[in-house]
Amino acid sequence: MAFLRPDLVLAEKVLAIGGLVALFGGFAALIYGEFAPSVGFQGLVDQGIGGAGFLAMGAGVLCFVPLVARDPWRARPRTSEGRRMARRKAAREACIIALNLVCYVGTAFVALGALTALDRAPIAAGATFVLCVATFLLYRRHRKRNRQTYELIKPIGIVLVMLAFSAAAATAGGLQASRAAADTLEGPRKQTCVLSGFDEHRPTGRFASLSTAELVVEFIGEDGQSVRLSIKEQDRAVLRQIVDANGIARITYYPRTGVFVDAEPLGENRATDGISGAS
Repeated sequence: MAFLRPDLVLAEKVLAIGGLVALFGGFAALIYGEFAPSVGFQGLVDQGIGGAGFLAMGAGVLCFVPLVARDPWRARPRTSEGRRMARRKAAREACIIALNLVCYVGTAFVALGALTALDRAPIAAGATFVLCVATFLLYRRHRKRNRQTYELIKPIGIVLVMLAFSAAAATAGGLQASRAAADTLEGPRKQTCVLSGFDEHRPTGRFASLSTAELVVEFIGEDGQSVRLSIKEQDRAVLRQIVDANGIARITYYPRTGVFVDAEPLGENRATDGISGAS
């Protein structure tokens, strides 16, 4: 991949450096938003910062697309015969990739399906499983003896993956940032609510340290609609407001982003009257 090589022009070097800055800056924004306060107006601001982080990472990956496509584009055939041969080679490589998917992924799925059907049709399922394993092993042996390079398809595949990542990041970041902007313009909403559920999502896996636990609190509002609010582990103390209100309170929150602001306890009579429709 061309990256800060001596033969890069100034514009390409600017793209590479700008892409790195956007990638690392966007990642830093996402990490900040993950561990920053998640309640009140500051929580709303952090939602916008997280959306900007996604947008920055998408833009950073997009900056590298011209650099990845640079060498294959310059090495493209210039004659009609060369372009015709290149199309044939690309088609052959694409067919081999499709065959790889069928013989590797396809046989694996069929074999798993055969295993689940062993108790209902043991003979047919057993024969299918053996056939899938044999196909997998024979094709793998064939590929080792006849190794294939993907000189034309590989750069195209990398570019398509990068474009897909950029589109996904732009979509996620744009939606998150637009919701935060709309809530900022319209302000928080107040509504008498009844606590209806609580769930806690803790991160697992190798990169669990890069995210924090999320506490999801669900309410039933005056209009009977469900209100779902998300609170990060570091703001667990604000749940005391809901506990002190015995699960019935006037909740202030941002509706689009689900950011909790505060909860005001109600008197017993007011609470009963206020939520009679929701109940």
